[in-house]
Amino acid sequence: MNICATILWNRTERLIPVLAMGRRPLIGTALLEDYHLSIDFCEGGTVLVDDIM
Repeated sequence: MNICATILWNRTERLIPVLAMGRRPLIGTALLEDYHLSIDFCEGGTVLVDDIM
């Protein structure tokens, strides 16, 4: 069974496949192609996703 979700990504609606592992659906890192991801792994840390192009 193929399950898809519609998300708003960079002000554009995109249809993406959703994989389920146990009870939690996952959205893969394929969405991050052509983007830079920065994560501060601490309580209250920031997550930044910037367009590379």
